[in-house]
Amino acid sequence: MARLFISFLLFMVASTAIAQSRAWDILRDSSSPSVGGSTDIQMRPRYDPDPTATYRGTIDSDGSTRLRNLDGDTLRGNIDSDGSGRLRDSDGNSYRVRPR
Repeated sequence: MARLFISFLLFMVASTAIAQSRAWDILRDSSSPSVGGSTDIQMRPRYDPDPTATYRGTIDSDGSTRLRNLDGDTLRGNIDSDGSGRLRDSDGNSYRVRPR
């Protein structure tokens, strides 16, 4: 029974690590004007065509970022000028953002 429990825990940790290492593309919306130092951006999973997985929002000149998808889920955090940072969703999950 202990082996089954330990195996289950290892499986859960491994699946969480794989799920969090998802590749995201961050695109800047060049057609919208920059108002008050904020820029419109779009973040979506690299190989996922699902439109509900795409987040849209703004990034301010100080790096403060707010994104929302079609389901109403939000991501908030900070992205530095070099493109790296960390975003958190409403469930407390953390996503690392880094340039290629």
